[in-house]
Amino acid sequence: MSSGVFSRAALKLLHGTGIVLFIGMVSLVLAQVVARKFFEPLVWSEELARYVFIWVAFIGWVIATHNQSHIRISLITDRAGPRLKLALGLFANLAVTVFALIFVIKGIKLVENNLDIETITLFFDFWLVYAIIPVSATAAIVVLIADTIALLRGHHAEKEIVL
Repeated sequence: MSSGVFSRAALKLLHGTGIVLFIGMVSLVLAQVVARKFFEPLVWSEELARYVFIWVAFIGWVIATHNQSHIRISLITDRAGPRLKLALGLFANLAVTVFALIFVIKGIKLVENNLDIETITLFFDFWLVYAIIPVSATAAIVVLIADTIALLRGHHAEKEIVL
């Protein structure tokens, strides 16, 4: 399997997981509101919705990193020449990679510290909630490495979003 096919499959899986989790989170909150108003409250739904929100946020980080849709202040890069733009792009990728490496290290430690601590109303341990941190940070690092390689090869197309 070529890297392009693998990359597309991984992106589809990432987007699909994000969509399913987001729909699940909204459904949980809606069910909680309806149950509280008309029936008995679902005591577990608020906690599960909170944990799903954490997963959605970290999956969103990886997707935003891939799409280069994080907030950027482009005052300097708009006026910079090609070499300075390349240097600034490499520096930005390096800085975010260091940040993601910290998340991997601290995330693994957080998972290890919560291996035997149970959630309050649910049927699983807290490590599952925190497992998304090192997983998403590792995925972000992979995306950043691919972006850095594209930058160095000159294949990097800057994506600009205007609001």
